[in-house]
Amino acid sequence: MKAIKIAGLLLTLLTVGGCGRIASPGDLLHAPNLANEEQSLYRAVQPFLPAGYQLTTPDQSDQGSAIRLADLDGDGQEELIVSYKKPDTDYEINILILSKQDGSWKKADQITGSGINLDYLGIKPLTDSTSSDLLLGYEGGGVGLPKELHVYAYVKGKMRSVYQSSYDQIAVGDLMGDGLNQIALVPPIDDSDNSRSRIEIIGSRQGKLTPLSNSRTDGSVLNIRIGRASAKQNGLFAQVLGTTRSGYSVLLAWKDGAFGNILSLPPNSYNQRSYRKHLALGAPDHDSDLSATDDKWWIDYPVDSRDVDGDGILEVVLPNPIPMVSSDSASPKLWTESYYRWDGERSMTFVEDHFWQWGYDLRIPARWTGRYQIVPPTNASDQESNELRFVYLPPSTEEESSSTGGDAVIKQVHNQGQQADEQAPLLTLRQVPTAQWSQLQSALDNRASSYVVLGGEGTGTPLSGNSSMVTLALLPDGRSNLQGEQAAQYAELLLTAAEVRTLSGVDRAEEEEAESDVEKH
Repeated sequence: MKAIKIAGLLLTLLTVGGCGRIASPGDLLHAPNLANEEQSLYRAVQPFLPAGYQLTTPDQSDQGSAIRLADLDGDGQEELIVSYKKPDTDYEINILILSKQDGSWKKADQITGSGINLDYLGIKPLTDSTSSDLLLGYEGGGVGLPKELHVYAYVKGKMRSVYQSSYDQIAVGDLMGDGLNQIALVPPIDDSDNSRSRIEIIGSRQGKLTPLSNSRTDGSVLNIRIGRASAKQNGLFAQVLGTTRSGYSVLLAWKDGAFGNILSLPPNSYNQRSYRKHLALGAPDHDSDLSATDDKWWIDYPVDSRDVDGDGILEVVLPNPIPMVSSDSASPKLWTESYYRWDGERSMTFVEDHFWQWGYDLRIPARWTGRYQIVPPTNASDQESNELRFVYLPPSTEEESSSTGGDAVIKQVHNQGQQADEQAPLLTLRQVPTAQWSQLQSALDNRASSYVVLGGEGTGTPLSGNSSMVTLALLPDGRSNLQGEQAAQYAELLLTAAEVRTLSGVDRAEEEEAESDVEKH
């Protein structure tokens, strides 16, 4: 199977007899980026489609297109798969299969499914690595109606149903490392009064699709996905919104001949999270009931796993309280999102911290770890309540052993909190109303220190509840009352404006915006 995203299609391909329509030319076709072949495939499809048809792009897909080429039966000859709707049939979706015979495309088969939308379309090897199966997920469209998965194998020129199931969430990928793909489903909850859900993994056993794993939870499953979990294998990532506690993250992986939850985190390891160091895991939890043990990756709020360092491996998030200077009890509790990567065995490696504020994702520099604290917003005025200050945290006067747990760092912060105003600033985040920005900008331009505009009209909700804000990162001038080793350490922690732009994602956002403008033109 080959698939390369095309940059666009000729204007002649945007109309079908004056009545058909295509929502997005870029989503129409995944095929070699050759204009002649694009036109050839499109012309091949047209005679088999009814007047006024509408090509349908699935919400989730391994390619995200309405027309694609794939070798379904493994004979070395690719079939052409087209998803479309007929006019005036809102609850019917058609999948057309064309095969090449004697040098021309012929209709091989057609699948008609019931649904208002095509939620998922995938072409994956499920039972035989030499051929691919067609996975179709239909969305019913009604409130509370489950989605329906249908799996087809292409045998002797016809599509044959081999599996079907209802689902709320779906993810497909190679979890066992055997060249085949497995299907992970979160089935619908049968009882509306019961919030407990489960994760089911379906795969090949003796050449047939059958459930391989069924993990029950004590809450709702969120953000299910399959991706690279370590350097050597994939895993199933999800979060469970618990009924008794905030929730926990799950990483199901194939270990010791069975699927188990890798994120079995003993309390003594969990208590070390404030140190932002590696965390030791317990043995994988193979119990079919994920709520059977308290050794979990507890989270205070659900955050999806993602690849933050660009190495192709997904990191798992552990929300972590930020060291804060003693403040008014009305100040909100602030968190960083600490990202950890599985080493493939029994350890989670700390990667980096991210701090979300006012819609901006600030990556905490590695050299700041254990050497900063935050002066939280106050309630004195609107301007002050829209300001956060990162300040230098000197080394503790007492040697704090890691055996005392994560509270050691917090204790150190509180002991020094009374002198927060005397400590050296590292960075200040501030939001000001757009109407005040021009006046403030003039004052800032006359300062010796620099600043970075993270964005106009903040994308998030400021703590004061105001809107139409300009968000700034103010850098200190580097002067402080520190002496000796502390002065040297403080100097090493200072950031440049270029670093702030990189850590806050401003450069990346501008690059993406520029790329978007190029694509539009």
